[in-house]
Amino acid sequence: MRLSKKGWNNILIFGVLLIIFIFNFRQQLHFSNSTPQHPVISPDLTIVEIQTPDFIMTRTGREWKREPSINLSNENLQTIVNNWQTLPLAVLDIQSLPSSDFILKFFVIEQQQPIIVQLHQLQDGQYILQVNEDTFLTLPIEKLTSLIGR
Repeated sequence: MRLSKKGWNNILIFGVLLIIFIFNFRQQLHFSNSTPQHPVISPDLTIVEIQTPDFIMTRTGREWKREPSINLSNENLQTIVNNWQTLPLAVLDIQSLPSSDFILKFFVIEQQQPIIVQLHQLQDGQYILQVNEDTFLTLPIEKLTSLIGR
């Protein structure tokens, strides 16, 4: 079988693309398996209220209300709640941290006691979320605003 110069060029281009795809896919598999990730609040739970030191968000029917109000639409408030349940964060292997002043309480229908989340800021500016005293999640600064809404 004889190929023209154009045919060999096409084979070469597809070969290079295949090699790039293989290396990129392999690297993504390596990163995804290296550290376990999960959201702060399980998506199986139904959040009805979020209390922070700065504000309280309450679900009334299908609407979300924030006190004090800062002119966020119901869709923006719903997005913030969804981020707590969908944004994957890396799990850290830490035994304990000192108590934090910024404590969030998540009230869910499925539990009587709230889920307690402490926000810790480390010396280097990195944030860590401590969920119910036993789970520690790293929180990149760029994801902080998607969870807090400011």
